[in-house]
Amino acid sequence: MGIVSRLLARGDQRNLSLTDPSGWRSAFSLAVSTAGRDVTPMSALQSVAVYACVRVLAETIATLPLITYRRLTPRGKERAQQHALYRVLHDRPNPEMTSVELRECIVGHLALRGNAYLEIVRDASMRVVELWPLRPDQMRVERGSEGTLEYYYTRRGVEVEVDPSIICHIRGISGDGVHGWSPIALARDAVGLTLATEEYGSRWFSGGARPGGVLQAQGPLSQEAANRLRDSWNQAHQGLDTAHRVAVLEEGVTWQQIGIAPEDSQFLETRKFQTTEIARLFRIPPHMIADLERATFTNIEHQSLDFVVHTLRPWLVRIEQAFQRDLFNGPMDRDFYCEHLVDGLLRGDLQARYTAYATARNWGWFSANDIREIENLNPIPDGDVYLQPLNMVPAGTVPEAAPTGQQGQRSLPVPESRAIGNAASRRRLRTQYLRIFVDMAGRLARREAAEVRQAAELHLNRRDLVSFRNWLREYYEQWPNVATRVALPTIMAYAEAVLTDAAAEIDSDDPMLSELSDFLNLYADKFGGHWAQKSAGQIEAILRDAEAEDADQLTAVTQRLDEWAEKRPAKVAALETTMLSNAVSAARWKRGGVSRIKWIASGRNCPFCSRLNGKVVGVEATFVNEGDELEGEPDQPKLRVKRPTKHPPIHGGCDCGLKPERG
Repeated sequence: MGIVSRLLARGDQRNLSLTDPSGWRSAFSLAVSTAGRDVTPMSALQSVAVYACVRVLAETIATLPLITYRRLTPRGKERAQQHALYRVLHDRPNPEMTSVELRECIVGHLALRGNAYLEIVRDASMRVVELWPLRPDQMRVERGSEGTLEYYYTRRGVEVEVDPSIICHIRGISGDGVHGWSPIALARDAVGLTLATEEYGSRWFSGGARPGGVLQAQGPLSQEAANRLRDSWNQAHQGLDTAHRVAVLEEGVTWQQIGIAPEDSQFLETRKFQTTEIARLFRIPPHMIADLERATFTNIEHQSLDFVVHTLRPWLVRIEQAFQRDLFNGPMDRDFYCEHLVDGLLRGDLQARYTAYATARNWGWFSANDIREIENLNPIPDGDVYLQPLNMVPAGTVPEAAPTGQQGQRSLPVPESRAIGNAASRRRLRTQYLRIFVDMAGRLARREAAEVRQAAELHLNRRDLVSFRNWLREYYEQWPNVATRVALPTIMAYAEAVLTDAAAEIDSDDPMLSELSDFLNLYADKFGGHWAQKSAGQIEAILRDAEAEDADQLTAVTQRLDEWAEKRPAKVAALETTMLSNAVSAARWKRGGVSRIKWIASGRNCPFCSRLNGKVVGVEATFVNEGDELEGEPDQPKLRVKRPTKHPPIHGGCDCGLKPERG
């Protein structure tokens, strides 16, 4: 039960005057048309043309996917499937309706009455969890004395004032910014004439007793004879069941065939014109309501595109902006919005689509998987590669290839020399990919900081530490999936390049890329899990410290988030490029039969790494174990090892490498 229903049941109400002193009903009710027919939204639907136009609008808009997105910084977007409104708008707005059913209802109300109203149901955290349609003919809207809008809803003759914050009001074209104009009311005479011509035709066929001529007697007939002749003729020929019977004439009566009267000859033309008139009212291409008189194979496709651009787009934008105003208005919704997907409606024929795909693919703004997703096909391995035209670079430069990547991500480099695979080559490769990892980690850090900051402002401003901790727990349960999805393409690209170098170091022509997938998926999962665990632990420690020191918790959390956004990407990139390079290399050498590996310190190594430089262990053994201590400079504390280490890094900032030990 929605809030409006609960208010009515509770009794917060006042009786609605039957005389309607404010005149709000009469202002939007529909009077008799000039053609003599009562025109209301329901009677208008009795016209096939009106019903067809409303159905085209409602069904087309309702079946478009409605997606909730999150804006990315500095630009771009991604689907926000974790947002509460994603499920409400895309799948199930309330327990009784699907998204298609709700949006059909909305568009039907807008097309017939010019206004649509939704009741918004929120949970304790002020998230929108349900949307319920309200009947526009039972809603009254007024401008209050303080300039704010006041909503009054009527059910079973009882009116209740409704809090505007729980109403989503979608208006059609409006003259006052409060009420939308009803298309049916504005076109009352056109709709009335359509209904009148249909009624005339029905009556003509059901009661017509005119087989195309007149009866002519040779002499005058008495009134009794004329009545008897008329009655017998009607009995024999009036109505559809007796039409076109053979007429038997007597007493000198003759049959004289005549043409159709001019007013009758215009009947069909009037009906055709009114069909076009109704299509014009709703801006529907006539062929979409089965009026193919002027349609050709060459213009229907362009009319369909025109329908999307000039007919659907204003309706879609109207709905999206109303949702943005009334649904995405919480402190955590600043970067979120909803949008209809119209790509499928804008598709051309097969040849035109494939030509456009080829252009987008060759010029680098579509990958193979982007195209397959549009065509509703599953992704393929290595399908996220973006191509780069080699002839579109500055003169005198050598372009770098892009083995793989992610949309919006810079081209990924190829090592300078894969044929000469050694530790130095992998170090150069690490330097080349370092900026790619910084970009990837930066996107994750900025997203995490923005989302946690919004939640902290919402909960901690209300001094509700318990709800913030509950939100953090749920958030970081989902974060590994987010981090894994974002990081995996970069991890895959780098690992494939490293694997080729590692294979060359043991004189192997097969980098064994096909066996890399499971290993890297597991690596990416650990990457996301470690990130979530570290973030959640740091925020919890900050909250405890601030609480113990009676400091402002929101300020403390915000400072740490700013620090993450600024410094964390570089730290993550340095750690992951070193760790992944050595992990992949060791795994490849092991599969190639290498039994021992050597620790190689870089030129910028610290005293701790110097202690391990040149150390050789079995390919499955550890260089140091948990609890071991490494000596540093004389005045420097020892480094206590926190985990068993099979490969670098041994500490933050370590960029050491490995080398296969022959013999």
